[in-house]
Amino acid sequence: MHLDDADLVRRLGPAVRVWRPEPGLRDAAVLLPVLRRGDHDVLVFTLRRPDLAAHAGQISFPGGAREEGEDPVACALRETDEEIGVGAAQIDVIGRLPDRVSIAGFHVATIVGRVHSDPVYRPLASEVAEIFELPVGPMLDRARWSHRPSAHPLARFAEIPYMDLEGRTVWGLTGIILRDFVRGALDFDPR
Repeated sequence: MHLDDADLVRRLGPAVRVWRPEPGLRDAAVLLPVLRRGDHDVLVFTLRRPDLAAHAGQISFPGGAREEGEDPVACALRETDEEIGVGAAQIDVIGRLPDRVSIAGFHVATIVGRVHSDPVYRPLASEVAEIFELPVGPMLDRARWSHRPSAHPLARFAEIPYMDLEGRTVWGLTGIILRDFVRGALDFDPR
């Protein structure tokens, strides 16, 4: 599947560079990286190290907590550079998805960006076990999606989306963000 960036900009709207803070939550941002591979697009994910104190072994998008003076776009781009070695000069910011709250107590801004060169990934050894790409096209197959009840007291959703592709299961906050992307950018509801 080939995504048209102008269409993505129209569907997602601008990447607003302001935080939308909530009392009691810390600000964070992630980048949902879109990359063209031949005649199709892929999304770039990370697999967190299995020995981390929080969210060990989970699939995520590059991102993290806000640093002093950063707007959401700057935060997402800095974290992407730190975690996977793709710098801001290699990314065209396309838009912003709805903000979400993580069960770790973060209010997360999701920035969508087009990686416009063939990146050489450099995983941050202290956090990232692996960097991998998944094709967008198969994400539009409802059979790959499931929804499971959420029992966590901080969860704001009764059900959490799961997506299975190429032996990987994307779930939790990353699953919610991925669902937001296919809904907002591709007009596909995985229900």
